[in-house]
Amino acid sequence: MIPLFGFAQHLNKPVTLSAKGQPVSRVLKTLEEQGHFYFSYNSDLIPGDSIVQVNLAGKPVSEVLNQLFRSKYQYKEKGDYIIILAAPKERTFYIDGFVTDQENNIPVDFASIYSRQLLASTLSEDDGHFRLRIRDKNFPVNITISKVGYADTTVIVQNLEETRLKISLYQKAVDLDPLIVRYSEGESTWLGRLFVSAKLRAQSRNISKFFVSLPYQASLTPGLGTHGRMSSQVVNRFSLNLLGGYTAGVNGLEIAGGFNISKQDVRYVQVAGIFNIVSGHVNGVQLAGLHNEVLDSLKGVQVSGFSGFVEKKTSGVQISGFMNRSAGPLDGVQVSGALNFAKETSGGGQIAGGYNQARKDFDGFQVSSGINIVGAKLSGMQLGFVNYAKELHGIQLGIVNIADSSSGVSLGLINIIRKSTSNLTVSASEVAPFNVSWKMGTHKFYGILTGGVSTGGSHSTYVFGAGIGREFFPFKKWGFFTEITSGNIFQGSWENMRSLFRLETAATYKLNKRLLVFAGPSYSICQNQASLKREGYKSFPIENYPNIRLGDKLGSWFGWQVGMSWRYGQL
Repeated sequence: MIPLFGFAQHLNKPVTLSAKGQPVSRVLKTLEEQGHFYFSYNSDLIPGDSIVQVNLAGKPVSEVLNQLFRSKYQYKEKGDYIIILAAPKERTFYIDGFVTDQENNIPVDFASIYSRQLLASTLSEDDGHFRLRIRDKNFPVNITISKVGYADTTVIVQNLEETRLKISLYQKAVDLDPLIVRYSEGESTWLGRLFVSAKLRAQSRNISKFFVSLPYQASLTPGLGTHGRMSSQVVNRFSLNLLGGYTAGVNGLEIAGGFNISKQDVRYVQVAGIFNIVSGHVNGVQLAGLHNEVLDSLKGVQVSGFSGFVEKKTSGVQISGFMNRSAGPLDGVQVSGALNFAKETSGGGQIAGGYNQARKDFDGFQVSSGINIVGAKLSGMQLGFVNYAKELHGIQLGIVNIADSSSGVSLGLINIIRKSTSNLTVSASEVAPFNVSWKMGTHKFYGILTGGVSTGGSHSTYVFGAGIGREFFPFKKWGFFTEITSGNIFQGSWENMRSLFRLETAATYKLNKRLLVFAGPSYSICQNQASLKREGYKSFPIENYPNIRLGDKLGSWFGWQVGMSWRYGQL
């Protein structure tokens, strides 16, 4: 239909025209003579010497012009003039058609039909039909049809008359390209499946190797933005996603009120109010109010309100309110309110309110108020309530320290080295005639829990404490040990107990593999306050032993010890 402006007085006049091989200028002159009007046009718009052919009888001028110029122009009447103008550029048109399987001629659904240069795309429906919306008439247009399991097919649309297509796809063996697998991981997470539609995920799998870089994009939700359904194939320098976005990647800054999902790499800065998911690498800073997840590696800083996950190497800092996980090596620091996990051989630090775990070798430090675990070799330090290392080559500081084997140091109330020997000792000393000690660790360094008692008469004594020690065996049967203990002396009042510090050394002799006897001197330091003396309890410093005063409140003396040890565990 020819666009008309105002009242079409001359355009509706019937005329008869028969022209064969005549120039346009002459045909228009004939119409002017029949209709008693004049044409006005730009000779650059309509070449007057163009040869045309037309044969119509009793038809309106508008229909004659329509056939003569094939709807390329618009017409405006002004007085006795018909003004010929360029037709307005149509902003949108459609390419539609059907996609079928070449081998059995059945429809192919969820195939991607897209234009690389125009960044327009659609998917075929259950019956194979598709309708691709193109914004501008920029012919020719290359249209590519892709689907996993089929060979890519490209057709060229030359003009509007070729916009209804029938395309056959050829099946091919499915090759699980690592790129296809990698770039579909992010959308296949449970958050990806929740926020990215099945159609967008299908298109992403179909168009697995086509990516383009552009300066910017803005979107409301995945698929609804400046790049439409092709947003997942575009790497942007600046990306603004009001609710959420699904892009190929970022090489600059990406901000979302809700979430960002990226198929490739993120460089520099990515910020989301709720979560970020990146299938590739992150090299920069990633911030999220709730959750960050990197399916490849992180080199930089990741800060999450609740949890942060990196599936491969972490080189940098992970900070979260609840949990961090690095499935690959950790070369940096994890800080969380509750839990940290590092699965591969790692170096750096883990700081958590509750639990740290490194499944393989760990060369760094673990600090928690709860439990620290290293599943292989620890070359560093553990500081927590309970510490465990399979192979200890560093330091454990905690209430309970456990290791399968150790060449390091365990400092705690209870120290257990599973592949080593520990001692249960019964002894007597000048402080108490009956003492029991549990010595835990290795002969190079062990922890001690000890308690002693003396009852009867007016010399009751109750002593308990802890310490550290080391054994030396320069000869096969003979050796010696040195121990330092810190304890308390109970004399009827828990509030007014004396502190007792002892340095003990003794010669040892092995009766057999399990039994040892020992004897040697000791040096003790004790509070020397008269207010602490209690009737019916032993006096300290001990009477009949020379008191070496160390001030108004401290006294000391030399004493002795003798006893027997039973070794248990692996010899």
